[in-house]
Amino acid sequence: MAILRIGRGAVLGWTLAVCAAVSSPAIAGGGNGNGRDPVYPAVVISGYEATQKAQEGYLGFYYAFNRDLDRDGIILRMLGTRGFYDYRVEDVSFEARYWQGDVMLGYQWVRNGYDLAVYLGVDYQDHRISPDDPDNKLRGSETGFKVAVDIESNDRINSPLYFAINGSYSTAFDSYYALARVGHKFGRITVGPEAWALGDVSGEAQRVGGFIAFDVPLGHTTGTLLLSVGHQFGDHNDVRKGFDESTYGTVNFRVPLGR
Repeated sequence: MAILRIGRGAVLGWTLAVCAAVSSPAIAGGGNGNGRDPVYPAVVISGYEATQKAQEGYLGFYYAFNRDLDRDGIILRMLGTRGFYDYRVEDVSFEARYWQGDVMLGYQWVRNGYDLAVYLGVDYQDHRISPDDPDNKLRGSETGFKVAVDIESNDRINSPLYFAINGSYSTAFDSYYALARVGHKFGRITVGPEAWALGDVSGEAQRVGGFIAFDVPLGHTTGTLLLSVGHQFGDHNDVRKGFDESTYGTVNFRVPLGR
């Protein structure tokens, strides 16, 4: 199954990136391959992202109503994030805290070689800045409509190539993100480059880096750990955007539940 993930103005981009980097849980052997492997109705994902001036943690849950995430069907997705960032304007330092939560329903199509999922739902975001900064467009709370799309290769074809494209858009603060990964499988390890685009009403940023994902045996199931690192390109002209130009790093862990 393909599950996206998921920085805010250094960050909100994350909130959504999260929804990528919530990152692809089917990666590195997460599918049911020939259909005879264990069937899982749910997946829990968690992760952490950071740049020089921002950090975010997230937790997500996916549930297939047909109790098999490797088949066509309706999927419930819930995702929550909590993040922090700071910036300075002249002689004043600001600290921002935010949280985001969404509930979405989607449908997944599973075909030979790839999975495609489309989600629609509601997104809520709350941003608090101390001291208050009326010139920062990313402040207060908003509820909006959200759409997300995941496309990911699976294990149903005998190929070492891996690819994933994830993205989402929310009318809450015009938040969006897009993530693309292409990798090569070396047994239970997948390695390759990645590229991001993320933004909101406060600004935008781009990322270029690389990732490595590998299986983690957990008793009767197998989790997937994904690490990525690279450079984030921000806007030097407006520090309030929070999209600082610096190195970024992400950690994502996925665990299937039930059999």
